[in-house]
Amino acid sequence: MGTDIFLSTSGDGGATWSAARAVGDRLPFAVDRFNHWLAVDAVTGQVVIAFYDTRNDTTGQRYGTDFYLARSNDGAASFAADIRVSNATSNEHDCNGVFPCVGINYGNQQGDYAGVASYGGVAHPLWVDSRANLDPAPGCSRGIKMEEVFTATVK
Repeated sequence: MGTDIFLSTSGDGGATWSAARAVGDRLPFAVDRFNHWLAVDAVTGQVVIAFYDTRNDTTGQRYGTDFYLARSNDGAASFAADIRVSNATSNEHDCNGVFPCVGINYGNQQGDYAGVASYGGVAHPLWVDSRANLDPAPGCSRGIKMEEVFTATVK
């Protein structure tokens, strides 16, 4: 059992709605998907949904997250295979098994600085992760990176 993202659409200004459809690849194991963002490309009409996903977790607890993108070219009736946009898995729970970890701000989590924009067939997801949370960062309040904001360009 995991968390998932569902989408419903309306073609008549909200008077009626489609049945809710799950977004994201259907996988044979439990996955958490959360803190999703949606954009509709003004040029192409493509529906783009960006979200955190735990499918690449190696802790066995679904602590490891990556950021993914789902795209639809038919008004969200169906979605192409998910695209992984993060290039490293982030663990917002512990630091290599150490919990609590000084490199994680447990009151300021991932979804606070995530989003997606899409225009002209190009999506720009942005997300936060803690892949380098214990790396030195002079000038930061704790002297370490903790969480950083990332983005990607997806054509």
